[in-house]
Amino acid sequence: MRPAAPIARNEARRAPSAGFRADVQGLRAVAVGLVLLYHANFPFLRGGFVGVDVFFVISGYLITGLLLREALATGRIDLAGFYARRIRRILPAATIVLVATLALTLLLLPPIRWQQIGIEAGGAALYVVNWIFAANTDYLNADVAASPIQHFWTLSVEEQFYIVWPLLLILLLLVLRARARRTGSALSAERVLRVAGVGVLLILVPSLIWSIVYTASSPAPAYFVTTTRLWELAIGAALAVFAARLERMPDWLGYLIGWAGLAGILATGLFYTSTTPAFPGYAALLPTLSTAAVIAGGLGGRATRGAGAILSLRPMRWVGDISYSLYLWHWPLVVVGTYLLGGELRFRWGLVIVILAFLPAWLSYRFIETPFRGWKRLAGRPAPALWSGAAMVACTVIGATAVSATPKLLTPQTDLGGRPLGAEALSRDFEDDSLQNFTDAGEPVHSVEGGFIPSAIDARKDVSVIYRMGCNRGNNDSKPKGCVFGDEQSETTVVLVGDSHAVNWTPTMIELAERNGWRLVTHTKAACAFADAPQARNGRAYPQCDAWNTAVAREIERVEPDLVITANTTRAGMLDGGVPAAEDRRVELYTEALGKRWQRLEDAGIPLIVMKDTPRMKTDVPECLSKHPERVSKCATSRDRALDDRVFPELTAAEGRRGVEVIDMNNWVCPEKDACAAVVGNVVVWRDSHHLTKTFAESLVNPLEAKLRESRLAEPILF
Repeated sequence: MRPAAPIARNEARRAPSAGFRADVQGLRAVAVGLVLLYHANFPFLRGGFVGVDVFFVISGYLITGLLLREALATGRIDLAGFYARRIRRILPAATIVLVATLALTLLLLPPIRWQQIGIEAGGAALYVVNWIFAANTDYLNADVAASPIQHFWTLSVEEQFYIVWPLLLILLLLVLRARARRTGSALSAERVLRVAGVGVLLILVPSLIWSIVYTASSPAPAYFVTTTRLWELAIGAALAVFAARLERMPDWLGYLIGWAGLAGILATGLFYTSTTPAFPGYAALLPTLSTAAVIAGGLGGRATRGAGAILSLRPMRWVGDISYSLYLWHWPLVVVGTYLLGGELRFRWGLVIVILAFLPAWLSYRFIETPFRGWKRLAGRPAPALWSGAAMVACTVIGATAVSATPKLLTPQTDLGGRPLGAEALSRDFEDDSLQNFTDAGEPVHSVEGGFIPSAIDARKDVSVIYRMGCNRGNNDSKPKGCVFGDEQSETTVVLVGDSHAVNWTPTMIELAERNGWRLVTHTKAACAFADAPQARNGRAYPQCDAWNTAVAREIERVEPDLVITANTTRAGMLDGGVPAAEDRRVELYTEALGKRWQRLEDAGIPLIVMKDTPRMKTDVPECLSKHPERVSKCATSRDRALDDRVFPELTAAEGRRGVEVIDMNNWVCPEKDACAAVVGNVVVWRDSHHLTKTFAESLVNPLEAKLRESRLAEPILF
């Protein structure tokens, strides 16, 4: 067998420069500065999240340059050595921050968060946490507080890229070397760079296309998954592959694109928002290509001139030096600080927190990052670094597992001592004259001596069966899925339709269907009101909702049920001329859209009962109960804030319609005169801030049936 073909020595100069780039270090400072100010809620930097995209391009450029220099010098890539260097660079600081975050979680955050944070910390240690966050972007988790581990998703994307990209380069080099052996020729730098360019395209093009497609249909998970982000690192990789050619551009052009790139990065930070369409699809091209322009403009000896003159300033370089540790430390402090400040972080406090983050960041850089990078016992051979990396990952996973398991061990067994629950408890006070206008409601629980159900930790999972069955359509579904409950052969058909606030009533309606022999059909979709007009979600058009609405309306008219019951949030987003409507205009459009949809049912002779929207608490109830299990009154919300100060478009839309009636169950959901309680009749009412627990909804069967018996439209199906 012939020996491996060497790289021709006279072509080694084609390797990307290994010299220190002061401007790139300053560019790191720009990236981390954008992220920090964004997380501090700086009001004029709503697009600061693009700092992450800047980091991706920088990382792709630097790592690819390192790999190419090795490939051009030796004709191969030492994978073990590469990962050993990554371990020394990344793992020590990341491990310290993860362990510290787990400790802060146990000390300062409520137990309800511990389990999920433990799972995420384990995922971060294994560099897969971005997929965990992508999986948890469904509607059930919409109101859950941000995780102190969330920023580790970017490290997961990078490390996954560092698995795919070196392996692809190694495969391409093997093919190239095999061809060189057959011809007896030496490997040329030109050929190595050519196949590296092919490799870049094999990652960049499919990933960019997929990012555009997936972002259009599923923007929330698309933000986190690796497949939509690889192209950003590949842009940096392309810079390293074509560095020799880019160095030859005229100086004036290098300065021009450098300034233009810096301006582009700052513009995206100023003018992008969390609702910017097509991000991270084609909208991410501006910050990534702008970053590439800054790096390319500094090639060929221009790193300290033009835009590089600013980026190379000593303060910029210093922030760039500690940027990795600063990125790691600031976010856990922001999350914990936000919780301690009552769930709202104003800019002045956010700025204080991110400034304070510089201290642990500098200490981490000085005493952890730098020593580990140069530690001779780890730098000599790959094996010690690989073993130490495995040990750090194992320690973090063990600690994360312990934190995740702790809440269940600490949660006491619920013992209600035979006390009545829910509606049974409320019914005790049904005739209580002291309740005045609240004669259909009872007393809430203010302090709990015997416990409540479900536990605070289990309340989030106490959801209707229709979620498990897939009946509630997700954000990306446009086709309805009607699920049937009760007596499927019944001659009486009732349809329950609406958004997640209709799901609130599915446990109650399923019990009523079984009790009264109805055929109950449910049609519900996340964040999609049953209304006839284009809707918006998270500041973006929601075409899946519009298509679902049209299909469901046609299905209802085809079936001609005996009764339709609908429930929807008062906060449905509406489009006005293709853009999200302002609040006053939104309410007007929403009211009209409800009326149009209901008019079609009236024209078809189908009676409609509208459930008045339920209250909205000003706190995450399970989290609050987790913190105050013995003082549940702390988790109440004043009635004025939860209910009385709200606009109810459904009431206006129902006025003057003989085929429409409104049922108001809010005196049962919120029975006290002054406050909406978190616990009623020893049952937790809320699984977040505005969705009922399944247990509480089931407790309202008798009260809702009584309301229906009073209804002129429901009378035919009950008597």
